[in-house]
Amino acid sequence: MDAVQPTLVTRLNAEWEWLCADRGNADRVRSWMLDAGVLDEDQAPAELGELCTLLRKRSERDEPEFSDAWMGVLLRRVSAGDGRDAELAARVLVQAMLPLACRMLRDCVRSGESSEDVAQVVIASLWEVVRTYPIARRLRRVATGLRMELWHRVSRELKRELAPSEHLDEAWVAALPGGVEPADAVEPVLLARAAEEAGLRAAASAVEELEGARGEMVALLVWALEREVLTTEAASGICDHYREGAVQDAAAASAWGVSPVALRRRRSRAVSRLRQAAPQWAEAA
Repeated sequence: MDAVQPTLVTRLNAEWEWLCADRGNADRVRSWMLDAGVLDEDQAPAELGELCTLLRKRSERDEPEFSDAWMGVLLRRVSAGDGRDAELAARVLVQAMLPLACRMLRDCVRSGESSEDVAQVVIASLWEVVRTYPIARRLRRVATGLRMELWHRVSRELKRELAPSEHLDEAWVAALPGGVEPADAVEPVLLARAAEEAGLRAAASAVEELEGARGEMVALLVWALEREVLTTEAASGICDHYREGAVQDAAAASAWGVSPVALRRRRSRAVSRLRQAAPQWAEAA
């Protein structure tokens, strides 16, 4: 990516400073958090930037329930579509997720593509994810859900909006595992990040495998974990079994501390649940 920050990101950061300078914005967001019991009166800074920094730091330190609480407050405002409040709530969430979007942007830009063009795709996807997140149905693991939704949308939109580049810059190529074709590397790298976030660390560590049918399967497993269709254990079992060079069931069962028969039954149940849910994934893709 260009050393210069994309203009769109610069504008968002400048706009954020302007929003923070308006005390009314801080008062509104602060009152939402106090009314919901997310923060106590003596905990909540009066300045919007400081308040949001506190929420992010607490999210990193505390259990996921804290992220669910404050992000849920904002997402319910967004989904209510109540004019200025909905716009402000969405804007706070966009700013909170902007560092993630910028990291994704850096991963996506290939030689011959403009960072400005990719930024348009990533930031537009971020706004869409914030505005459409189904908070009424998905109250838990909200931060993870938002990140996964952003990965899915960016991955789809880059395919749709930007033509494949013939080559990647040298730094990107040097970072790729052996055997990965540069022109095909963007989606597997994003998928590896999503797999790691979802808990499929074995898949995340083998970027070179995340293409074709294997990539589609891992993308489905990431989706299934985010929707809580499968547990991490069940998804990992499927991911480890259906791959080239997979260990035999006896060895895998020993590693899991179960019998081979129990392992096969567990995997069969997981595959059945995945098969039932797959049409929903296909519809969302």
